[in-house]
Amino acid sequence: MRFPYMPAARVDPWVYGLILGLCVGGGVVLVSALRYGLSVPLLVLGLVLLVVFGGLGLMSAVVARRTRVE
Repeated sequence: MRFPYMPAARVDPWVYGLILGLCVGGGVVLVSALRYGLSVPLLVLGLVLLVVFGGLGLMSAVVARRTRVE
């Protein structure tokens, strides 16, 4: 809960990408581990998904800072 005297927290877009990557990567690892058992390639896949979604969020931060050409 945010009170009126509290400043609004500004979160960078790449943080949202990391959160999304953590959720998607964690979900993939969890579901696959339940079906096929835990293995190293599965953990690497979860880590790759985390990095990819974090990179997409970082790219969106860079693109958002570009000035518009009109």
